[in-house]
Amino acid sequence: MRYCSKLEFALALVAVLSAAWSPVTASAQGFSADRASKEGPGFQVGRLVLHPGLSLEGGYDSNVFLENTNEEDSFILLVEGYLDVATKGTERQSQGEMGRGEPQKIQFRGGIGGRYYHYFIERIPDNVGADANVDFSYNPSKVFSLQVLDIFRRTVRPFSDPNTQQGTTISYGRNHNQATIAFVGRSKSQVLEGRVGYTNALEFFDADIYGYGNNMTHRVPASLNWLFFPTSALTYTFEYAHQTYQNPDEILSSPTLLSKNNRVSNMVGYNGAITERFSLTTMIGYAAGFYAIGEDYDGVIARVDTRWRPRPTIALVAGYLRDIRPSFIGNFTTVNRLHTNAQFTLRGALQLGITGWVSFDKSGLALSPDGTLLGNQPHREDIRVYAGIFGEYRFKAWLALFGELGYLADFTNFQYAGTGALLDPASNYQKFEAWLGLRVFY
Repeated sequence: MRYCSKLEFALALVAVLSAAWSPVTASAQGFSADRASKEGPGFQVGRLVLHPGLSLEGGYDSNVFLENTNEEDSFILLVEGYLDVATKGTERQSQGEMGRGEPQKIQFRGGIGGRYYHYFIERIPDNVGADANVDFSYNPSKVFSLQVLDIFRRTVRPFSDPNTQQGTTISYGRNHNQATIAFVGRSKSQVLEGRVGYTNALEFFDADIYGYGNNMTHRVPASLNWLFFPTSALTYTFEYAHQTYQNPDEILSSPTLLSKNNRVSNMVGYNGAITERFSLTTMIGYAAGFYAIGEDYDGVIARVDTRWRPRPTIALVAGYLRDIRPSFIGNFTTVNRLHTNAQFTLRGALQLGITGWVSFDKSGLALSPDGTLLGNQPHREDIRVYAGIFGEYRFKAWLALFGELGYLADFTNFQYAGTGALLDPASNYQKFEAWLGLRVFY
């Protein structure tokens, strides 16, 4: 990697600061979720490689509680650290450290990270977000293999205004853990690959007033892939899910109607490279949800992603998603989303990214627990928009300055009739967010 001239540094600073005046999503927090793509060479300890990282960031949020009136803004201080661990990859072995080796029988990757948030407004106490993950594979390239995954995420940023007396000190901690075991079978030629597994997903909230949303989902995912060219495959996926809510007493006092449910979905399609520079994923299928109380659903789901790399330093992505997702309002939400993303690398040290999407969302019949309408309309229909820019400049292979800017907005005629503590934000909000930080990683 080539590093800094004065001109490159000036361009990087302009890009990062201009990103500070352009928005980040409500979920954008610190490092990229895919840390593996941004890690350094690491410290080798036996067969393992350690990848530590630390960042210090300053941010600004123009609408902390996603409100449409009386918005509250705040500056934010964020300190984040992580440590990832992985088995030494065969790629390094093939580059001469240990000579070309056979594929490893055991592959492992895991990590833990923490994020300390300080808001400069009294309504939000200091809190710590976290993540942890384990990815273990046995015989990953053999005819039969086993994979064990566990992913934990804890977010602490506000997602709505609780409209309660506890609002001055409430915790917005939202915890999600997903544990998966999967069995994989392949033909000897590895042209065919099948996978079946079990996933347990648990979601729970720190605050009692949000306890009605605590839930557990049991999933049985399966897939079949047929590799008919070196870089192309036909894919079929299937999933069954059973979801229950964990606090029946809390559900009775919930501001929204919640119901245990069974869901099924399946998709078939193509994934692969059309040319050296252009690749495509296209999937279509059918999904249905059956609820003990409230409205059921069934309908077509689809996904199209196009990826174009006209030069090694430029990557462009555009796509469309139609999905039906679980929701705390109306049992489910139908999503139709258009999205685009562009990434540019300049002289090996400066990376810029631009992203945007627009989503047309419609909930099922939105009811209160007593069966009355939750708002002024039977369904909540939203147009949600996001636009953002990201910039990172690497002074060294282990030191980077980065910034993000984002704009997030929701447009709808739906208005809630009650004042309970909702897990979904109010309608017709707009939000600007900016971050600037320095990170050290290896």
